[in-house]
Amino acid sequence: MDTLINILSSHPSVKYGALLLAYMGLVRHLRYRRINALLHKYPDPTIPLRNLSIAKEVAANVSELDFPYINVVSLEFALFKTYAIPSISKILAATKQFTSNCLRRTDDTVLILLEMNEGHGRNVRRTMLEGGKVDEEQLANDERRREIATERLNFLHGHYNIKQGDYLYTLAMFILEPAVFIDKFEWRETTLLEKNALLALWTANGKNMGIKDIPETLDELKAWADAYEDEHSQYNPANVEIADVTIDLLLSHQAPKFMHPFGRKAIAALLTPRLRKAFNMPTPPAGLTTIMESALKARGLFIRYFMLPRRLPRVRTALRVNKEGKYVPAFHKYGVVYGDGYRVEDLGPEKFVGKCPISFHPSGITPASGPITPLEDL
Repeated sequence: MDTLINILSSHPSVKYGALLLAYMGLVRHLRYRRINALLHKYPDPTIPLRNLSIAKEVAANVSELDFPYINVVSLEFALFKTYAIPSISKILAATKQFTSNCLRRTDDTVLILLEMNEGHGRNVRRTMLEGGKVDEEQLANDERRREIATERLNFLHGHYNIKQGDYLYTLAMFILEPAVFIDKFEWRETTLLEKNALLALWTANGKNMGIKDIPETLDELKAWADAYEDEHSQYNPANVEIADVTIDLLLSHQAPKFMHPFGRKAIAALLTPRLRKAFNMPTPPAGLTTIMESALKARGLFIRYFMLPRRLPRVRTALRVNKEGKYVPAFHKYGVVYGDGYRVEDLGPEKFVGKCPISFHPSGITPASGPITPLEDL
């Protein structure tokens, strides 16, 4: 045995190989530690459906700690799928917001949704960075920001004749697509606890938006969404118009211009034949879908074994208001729209700035008003 140890120790490659394997084992252990702790803490996977505080905690683990990148990609894809429904794309095209200023229209949508959903992550990040003590005043303000964002979204949607079915289909995509993408491309699959947390969180948002008849289980929701897509997803020129400007925006931020033709083929490769038909996209070159999916799966394997887990939640919305009473995003995903910050009640088209009926205190923390129900009471 001593002879074997001496032989192995005399080869540097063996030492480095052993260190590499030890590092890979450590990374994998640390990566699974957080989800294992959540599963131990909440052994009943249905508990998020009955407790929205738990749903927010578990959903934040999905979107802000374990899978922040693919979660964003999945939500972008979820929105993109809705553009294949002509009754949705026609309204978007008619507003002229996408074609005239796609960057602002996209950023407004994303920031409103983040203001509705990032409260738990903001509180955790703020607490970890500021001495470990929860700021109760800011915690209350996080909840108020959610309420204002929901009021703002309802106010903006109220100007258009949007069908209940289209509302529900969009909501279903926000619930279902993250788990689909994560399970296929990330370093681990989502758990039923996490899937139920996403269902509970977005169902609460949907009810506050007045969406009716939301299915109560994941299976029922998927069956409904599949049937709605079968009936309503079809080609229309408005689909193409909205899809084109959206793809241009995404590629302008992700790749140099000379790679945009390939980028369009790569996006088409990740779409189903039905979606390509609805957007009038050509069939991608043979094998490109396999290449794209293999690259994403390789990324997931690399993360599992080589990238240490995130310590702080990755949130884009500001932890606190600045001196001008605005929230400055932590980073700009598509391009700079609100470099100097924004007020939640002013997000959306410029013609609606200052027109959402919400009253405010000079402190920037506002009292709850209007018909919105606290999440915990839903």
